[in-house]
Amino acid sequence: MSKQIGIVVLFWNDNQKTISCLQSIFKQKNINFSLILVDNNSNKIYSNKIFEWLKNNNKRIFTVNGKKKYNEETFVSNNVFYIKNKENYGCGLGHNPGYQFCIDNKFKYIARIDNDMIVPPLTISNLLNRMEKNTQIMAISPKIMYAQRPNLIWWRGAKIGLNLKLQRNFGSHYAKGHPDSEKFKGLINTDAVAGCASIMQTDQLKKVGLSDPDFFYGEEDVELSIRLKKGEDSLKVDLNEKIYHFVSHTVGKNWGKTIYYNYKYRLLLINKIGNTFDKIFDY
Repeated sequence: MSKQIGIVVLFWNDNQKTISCLQSIFKQKNINFSLILVDNNSNKIYSNKIFEWLKNNNKRIFTVNGKKKYNEETFVSNNVFYIKNKENYGCGLGHNPGYQFCIDNKFKYIARIDNDMIVPPLTISNLLNRMEKNTQIMAISPKIMYAQRPNLIWWRGAKIGLNLKLQRNFGSHYAKGHPDSEKFKGLINTDAVAGCASIMQTDQLKKVGLSDPDFFYGEEDVELSIRLKKGEDSLKVDLNEKIYHFVSHTVGKNWGKTIYYNYKYRLLLINKIGNTFDKIFDY
């Protein structure tokens, strides 16, 4: 059970949100997990503050420098496996060293929790229970709420239509969020999981390949979901479970950069998974 799940958290030039995320992860109940902390080549001032917090909270840090496999007894919830990328690889390639570490060490499941998330104590355990009871689920996400406005839903599933060129977003809801209610409950199908908060079956990720390194920021989760999918019921959203997201924290308020990323990686996604008419029309 100690190697049931590896939780991969990627950060870049942030310590405050990252520490808040780690605090919530270490409060998880009813599971044994290992934390894989991936540093996207941050300035040392940020990583040093995170190390200080970890040590002050009695967490043991293993720096992964080429070594792929560790002894079974090192995989306990108070241990952290630290990986530093040589440069800022973005979301796609940035997560891959953490994913590969979990594959090499034979974790049954891999969770991606972005560093701008706050995870309630039973969320990961409850999502794992869903997957344990239904082995057809290849990947699952919880309902994602705005951290600043916790009664508003930010994401509750994705619909990928046949005309990718005409879709402004893949969310099956209003892009700016809407109030939660009792009708948004239960386990539902989705065309893609939310990369920022998701759990995958390790064997399936190993089979289909890691996150596409061409996606620096955005849409990498949709492309990966298409490959993870194994039948209509294999990608799920558990609307009974919530997680809280500081939306667009990494990009911040730089609207120009946000627009650039949105268009660039939507075009790339169309090139990867779109039909011929999508590609001709869009490009």
